[in-house]
Amino acid sequence: MEAPFFLTNQAVVPFSKVNAMRRTLTLLTVMVAGAAAMVMGAQPEGPPYTLEQLEEDLYILHGGCMCGNTTFYITDAGVVMVDTKVADKGAEILDQLRTVTNKPIAMIINTHTHFDHTGSNAEFGAVDRIVVHDNANASLRQPTCGFLANCDAFKGENAQYLPNVTFQDQRTLMLGQDQIDLHYFGPGHTNGDLWVVFPERRVAVGGDLFGAKSVPYIDTENGGTALAFADTMAKAVAGLTDVDTVISGHVDAYPFDDLVRAAEFHEYLENHIVSSRNAGRTPEETRAAFELPEHLNDFGFIEPFAGNFIQLMYDELDAQ
Repeated sequence: MEAPFFLTNQAVVPFSKVNAMRRTLTLLTVMVAGAAAMVMGAQPEGPPYTLEQLEEDLYILHGGCMCGNTTFYITDAGVVMVDTKVADKGAEILDQLRTVTNKPIAMIINTHTHFDHTGSNAEFGAVDRIVVHDNANASLRQPTCGFLANCDAFKGENAQYLPNVTFQDQRTLMLGQDQIDLHYFGPGHTNGDLWVVFPERRVAVGGDLFGAKSVPYIDTENGGTALAFADTMAKAVAGLTDVDTVISGHVDAYPFDDLVRAAEFHEYLENHIVSSRNAGRTPEETRAAFELPEHLNDFGFIEPFAGNFIQLMYDELDAQ
């Protein structure tokens, strides 16, 4: 395979140059602006679209909003699309897809319930299969829900775009001759975070369980948990066999070893919080005392996520 590259509205951009810029800028921009959007109910303007080609038939659509990545897997029987960004981006997403294929969208998979991953589901017309985990399906079908869960987007006529394929722990789907494996390893960001694996390409899509190299946001209203996060990540590392590349929920595609290191990061963070709490320190003291080992220093520990995560773990431990 040739070196990966990006397709933009202006030019083909070398992967290495864009990747270096994204590592230093996108993480902070996306996470902080995204957090503000969650709190204020507003969607800030995002970076321009970039379409990254990982394989001949596999692409990541970055940007267009402060929202999740969209992945396209082009099969002989149509396109598998993983996550649909925020609302009102359907036409733009389709325009980007049409730069590389005219095949129809045959399957939408949502990694979880949130508005920035399910927002444009209803904007692609009739799609044969719309796939989520059982818990995400229940979240999207709630009579009322908070801003993040996005259930209000599927009321009335839009109910026809609710998921019609679900699973509990593991499921394999076929689209033409291509296999798509689905896995659920437990709660973390929400209680319905699935993993998508394209085994022929040895690529997994992780959603916001691996949204970025950083402390995650935990949506407790939709079953998320700080206390189980490290264990869920460890189960993902053990369960995602024969995977070389992991597409994060919001930033880059990373080598599988970075998922291994992400699981180590979360185990290290949990151990620090538990031992600090047991020593009688406050959440604020625990936050101030946290230091990453050198081999994990590319993982972010930024506010408000760091303080919120520590406080939530204290609260969950107190509730046991």
